[in-house]
Amino acid sequence: MYSTTRLLQLTGTVLVTGAIAVLVAAPASAVTSAADSAFLSDLRAEGIGYESAGDVIANAYQVCSELDSGISATAIGLEIMDHTGINARQAAAFLVNSIDYYCPQHAEAFG
Repeated sequence: MYSTTRLLQLTGTVLVTGAIAVLVAAPASAVTSAADSAFLSDLRAEGIGYESAGDVIANAYQVCSELDSGISATAIGLEIMDHTGINARQAAAFLVNSIDYYCPQHAEAFG
């Protein structure tokens, strides 16, 4: 479960919500693909802010790793909510977008 703990530590430090969000322009190296740009745009549209584009993209890949290891999307979402300021809708949006952009083989995770 080390990787879940790592995901939560990273997510807790980089995801913030709503009006208190501090959106910082990402260095060019953090966003390396059109998928990265679209992922970040979709997060902002859901009201999920972040301090570091690179860290939030790494968190999305960590979601995929957790799913690969057999941890359920529901369990990951609940842990994220327990350790961050994001609500259930935002946690679900983060998970769905992570899956859509970085590990579509887990599209059934909420099915």
